[in-house]
Amino acid sequence: MTRSGSSPRLALVWLLLCCLVFTAGPLGAQQESAPPATETSAGTGTVAVTVEGVDGPLRDNVLAYLELNRFAGKPAPEESRLRWLHANAERNIRDALEPFGYYEPVIETTLNRTAGGWEARYRIQPGRALRIAMLDVRVLGEGAQDPIFQKLLASLPLAKGQVLEQPKYEQIKQNLETLATERGYFDARFTERAIRVDLQAYEAVISLHYDTGQRYRFGDISFKQDILSPKLLNRYPRFKPGDPYDANELLKLQGDLGGSPYFSQVQINAQPDDATDTAPVDVTLEPNKKRKYSAGLGYGTDTGVRGKLKMEQRWINRQGHHYEAEMQLSPIKSLIGGKYMIPGRDPITDEYALTAGYTLQSNDQDFELIALGGSWQRQDGKWLKNYNLSFQYEDYQVSDEPRATSLLLIPGLNWTWVDADDRLYTTRGLLFGFELRGASTALLSDINFVQGMLRLKGVYALNDDSRLLARGDLGATAIREDFEELPASLRFYTGGDASVRGYSYNSIGPTDDQGKVVGGKNLLVGSLEYEHRVWNDWSLAAFVDSGDAFDGAAPELKTGVGVGVRWRSPVGPVRIDFASGLDRPPGDTFRFSFSIGPDL
Repeated sequence: MTRSGSSPRLALVWLLLCCLVFTAGPLGAQQESAPPATETSAGTGTVAVTVEGVDGPLRDNVLAYLELNRFAGKPAPEESRLRWLHANAERNIRDALEPFGYYEPVIETTLNRTAGGWEARYRIQPGRALRIAMLDVRVLGEGAQDPIFQKLLASLPLAKGQVLEQPKYEQIKQNLETLATERGYFDARFTERAIRVDLQAYEAVISLHYDTGQRYRFGDISFKQDILSPKLLNRYPRFKPGDPYDANELLKLQGDLGGSPYFSQVQINAQPDDATDTAPVDVTLEPNKKRKYSAGLGYGTDTGVRGKLKMEQRWINRQGHHYEAEMQLSPIKSLIGGKYMIPGRDPITDEYALTAGYTLQSNDQDFELIALGGSWQRQDGKWLKNYNLSFQYEDYQVSDEPRATSLLLIPGLNWTWVDADDRLYTTRGLLFGFELRGASTALLSDINFVQGMLRLKGVYALNDDSRLLARGDLGATAIREDFEELPASLRFYTGGDASVRGYSYNSIGPTDDQGKVVGGKNLLVGSLEYEHRVWNDWSLAAFVDSGDAFDGAAPELKTGVGVGVRWRSPVGPVRIDFASGLDRPPGDTFRFSFSIGPDL
């Protein structure tokens, strides 16, 4: 009875012991691979992570792979989780080093409790770098003969003998795919892409074969709009149906149409047609508002308080003709005028214009000018070329000279060349321009004269915060008659915000017996300015300007110096200057000037 009664109890004990033995193994394995659900707190301190021995992109990649680094500078997690993350750190670091060619690193890891929390420190010796034994990158198919693909293959970021850097390998793949999409190889694919690493020989072999297939062609071009004639719109694309596909041509077409006055939105769809190996081009155009009105009120130290009204008619007919009318009023100079514009043969670069205007200036150089004219303007690379013809009547009086009238037919040209990284906020740029105009009594004019003008302006950034700005103007006039017969609007003057600061508008030049400026035949102006950024979009400037309008061979230069404040506003640089003319009469201290506009 006793034996039989004790047997069930022994069996129960053995069963419990077996359960404990068999459950101990899996729990231990689980603890090694992942933190348990219930853990003890590591405290309220923070985690500091230090990585030594590597820097640059290698260190950045280590920190990105290091799971524990997610808690750097933050409250520490539970201690068991912290130690688990630390235990995985060596594997994380090895994974981070391998893409850069380091397969034999020596890694020392420590985790210590500190007064402020925990410090994890990792000392890394990357070891020797694995190098490329063979680099086999090929372009197959029609793209093999494409000069753009050949240029890409000639400038690969990897080469035989270099350290294996997998990010550069991925960059090669991405560049091939991007170029294929841009150039119209829509069936392109990799036939081989592999990196084979031999750790015994400690070298890598890269095989990358890219079959572009056939290059697609542009299909028919269609425009969806109802304001302009198809004949005009068909002059915008730089490509025609049947030309090889090029996404850059589509971007240029979009920019050219968007830059015209006619459209507010431009959408281009060039979906490939697998059946014909072409990409038809569908252009959807949203017209602008037909008219635009604008008004402004401001102040200029040259002109005083001024107002402006402007109206633009963005298109008049289906041939794309458009016009604008403008009126400006100020105490010194006022004008009203209109301009009728006609697209040229190439509407992107060529434009014809008919102009009419009335100008009234009321100061020591008093004149009324009525002008009718026409021009042809063409953008030729970096050159903007303007050829014009103006028929003008002027009623003028300068100082105490007798009031006179003039009737002139003036042909002229104005060429400007600009090369700048940014026209609005330039760090490096150069502007060069020249103008030539004249009149002859043989061509409906009262006098014979020829006048030329050179302009030069440069901007050079010394560093991220400092710039040098220089400009110069040179003008000369040859006239057969007495100089007094040259109308006031055609004489040279200087002084003011845009020429020699520190002097009032048009206050420098030859004078009469009463000391009033009457204008000169020639002009020479130069300026040098240093600008230094002090905070965000605000800068300080120091400058010196010098110039003269004169009749003889030698100018009597007048010099102004000053300081200014610059603000990079959303609409362009704003300049506030305080300048003093060194050759002004005693008692004249300084002048304030204010201007807005691009650097070039």
